[in-house]
Amino acid sequence: MDDAGVVLLFRDKAYLHPEKVVDLVRRAVPLALSPDNDSRKEELKKLQEKKEQIDKLAHKQVRRILWSGLGFFMCQVGLFFRLTFWEFSWDVMEPIAFFTTASGLLVGYAYFLITSRDPTYQDFMERLYLSRHRKLCGKHSFDLEKYLELQKHCKCPLEGHYSHGPKFHEL
Repeated sequence: MDDAGVVLLFRDKAYLHPEKVVDLVRRAVPLALSPDNDSRKEELKKLQEKKEQIDKLAHKQVRRILWSGLGFFMCQVGLFFRLTFWEFSWDVMEPIAFFTTASGLLVGYAYFLITSRDPTYQDFMERLYLSRHRKLCGKHSFDLEKYLELQKHCKCPLEGHYSHGPKFHEL
C-alpha cells in the first residue's frame, strides 16, 4: 500500500491520507526552496511591481496634499497680514486671528479624540499615506493579504524577517 501511494509510512507511523501530508509539507517548506519555475514566484514578482507603483502613487498624492496645505496656510498668513496692515487695524483683526488659532487647536484636539493619537505632522502624514494606499489598492484591485502570504512563502529561510513594505519616510 505504501508503494501504491495509498498509505504513507513515516517513522513507524502510517498516514492514511498521503496527499494531506504532502500538502502540509508544501505549506511548511518556504517557496524559496521550491523549483525556480514555480508560478507563485512569478505571481509575487508581478504583485511586487504593482505594489511599488501603488506605493509611489500614494506617496506622490500625499506630498501633493501636504504642499497644498502649506500653500493654504501661507495664503492665510498673507491675507491676515494684508488685512491687518492695509485694510483694517489690529483692533479689528485680533479677534479674527484669535478665533482662527482657537479653531486650529480645536481641530487638533478633535483629531486626538477621534484617533487617540497625538496630532503631530508625522502621524498625520503616515495616516494620510495609509489611507491613500488603501484606496489605491482597492482601485487597482491589489490583494495585500495575498501579497503578504506569497512574500512569506517566497522568502529565503536564511534572510531576516520580511518587511510589510516601505514606510512613508523611506520613500
